[in-house]
This record gives sequence, structure tokens and C-alpha cells, in this order.
Amino acid sequence: MKKSLQDNLKVSQEQALEKFMSQIGEINGKLAELQEFADEHMGYHPDDINWGHVGTAGWFLEKLTEITDHTF
Repeated sequence: MKKSLQDNLKVSQEQALEKFMSQIGEINGKLAELQEFADEHMGYHPDDINWGHVGTAGWFLEKLTEITDHTF
């Protein structure tokens, strides 16, 4: 017996939702890792910070700003 178009659309939507929720989980995991990374001064000891580290932090900020600007 053939599936109807409506059945196929329902299956497709369910698959899309499953993939979407999986991706949201991955995003949340990456955000948690980034938060820990930031909380730990990006792995640098505060006494060792120089302008190169400022540039690296600026690069991270630029990329995160692109994401938030696109989102909001």
C-alpha cells in the first residue's frame, strides 16, 4: 500500500523536528564548552595576557557577535 502525500509530509516533518532537536542539543553543548572556556580565561593565566591574547579574544567576540546579530 502506498503512503499518501500527507503521510509522507508528516514523516518528513517528524524527521526535521528530530534533526532540529539534535542540533539544538549540540548547540547547547558547544555553548556550555564556550562558557567554561571563557570562565577559565581561555586557558591563559591572567598574568600572561598580552596584546596577542587580546586579538584572539577579539576574534572570538567578532564571530559570536555575527551569530547574535544574525539571531536578534
